[in-house]
Amino acid sequence: CEFEGQTKTKLGNTEVRPLVEGMVSEKLMTYLLSEAKRKKSNEFEIPYNRQELADYLGVDRSAMSAEISRMREEGILESEKSRFRLPGHL
Repeated sequence: CEFEGQTKTKLGNTEVRPLVEGMVSEKLMTYLLSEAKRKKSNEFEIPYNRQELADYLGVDRSAMSAEISRMREEGILESEKSRFRLPGHL
């Protein structure tokens, strides 16, 4: 099925990019916001490296890393290794 103006990646006949990106972003932010709330701070460290976090969330590590980079560029989060800061939250 073709949608005009929509960016897509084809895997066979299935358009997956928008769906996968949304799932990664949603899972990542849900986890990070829950950690911030649990630690009662918008700055916190998580107990996972990138691969472990991707495994925990059930997402591809490279897709998750790309999403973290995009979120950093947009000012949604700041991160260094396992340390995160969510400006404007809490």
